[in-house]
Amino acid sequence: WHYPLINLPTAWDLEEGSPDVIVAVVDSGVLLDHPDLQGQFVDGYDFISDPSSANDGDGIDDDPSDPGNGGLFAPSDFHGTHVSGTVAARTNNNFGVAGVAPGVRIMPLRAIGSSGTIYDVLQAVRFAAGLPNDSNTVPPQRADVINLSLGCEPSPCPCISQEQAVYDQVRDAGVMVVAAAGNESSPLPTSPAWCDGVISVSAVDLERKLTRYSNTGPTIDIAAPGGDIGADLDGVNGVDGVWSTLGSDVSGQLAFVYSAYNGTSMAAPHVAGVLALMKSANPDLTPAVIDQQLAAGSLTDDLGPPGRDDDYGHGLVNARKAVTTALN
Repeated sequence: WHYPLINLPTAWDLEEGSPDVIVAVVDSGVLLDHPDLQGQFVDGYDFISDPSSANDGDGIDDDPSDPGNGGLFAPSDFHGTHVSGTVAARTNNNFGVAGVAPGVRIMPLRAIGSSGTIYDVLQAVRFAAGLPNDSNTVPPQRADVINLSLGCEPSPCPCISQEQAVYDQVRDAGVMVVAAAGNESSPLPTSPAWCDGVISVSAVDLERKLTRYSNTGPTIDIAAPGGDIGADLDGVNGVDGVWSTLGSDVSGQLAFVYSAYNGTSMAAPHVAGVLALMKSANPDLTPAVIDQQLAAGSLTDDLGPPGRDDDYGHGLVNARKAVTTALN
């Protein structure tokens, strides 16, 4: 339901994504062996500095695998794997799900374990943009888009100066940053969606209405499908969540599965994927050009009051419209 809602299947007639375009997913890491994500990754990194939070026995290292945060009878959420599947799960392989931009590549960056810090997230963001960071290395090719399906606590929380300085540098490097607005039903988004230069994403349901949980506010730029696992308005699959790649470890053995989540965390990668399609169609696009086209209504369908508003920003992302804009 969420792909037709944003006119994505018709966008694929124009662009499915280039392997030269990279989306960095800063999250809990990924299940690198998930069959629907095979061939979709470039090398990533683990920036969790506290071994007690990392759950993998050490601090920062070059392995972005998600070891899970649950265990027997307490399932891990494998959040980063779900987000990555929405961005770029393999398509036309006769099983699983489809990613928004199946032709692009994902840079998995681990910054959230059993807990997380703004510092670790910013180190991952700096790495993605090819800026100096605690790993003392940079990727062979920087990311074009960074997805941040995360936020600080307690919520809402503003963008602190250290964050803003990093996002300013990332933008100057030509990298687009997308962040989830948060799920507290707050009239203000949580950071990093609060920060200037970050594309802040609120969530809509199957009926293109603001979800019950989505944060709103003056920094909201755009809306995308976040879903509602408490509803089944179309009578399909039991819930109106966003289905994507996942793992299950409740039995003590890891299984690769698919499941539905809801949240602004699910909305953000829809936007990151559409931006990756745009970048594939037109490699010359910059964050400033994206901002101009977003403000002009060239990437969205207006929802709510005419023009920009605090619930939907400039409207619901329209993939076909956005890719056509990039091509033009």
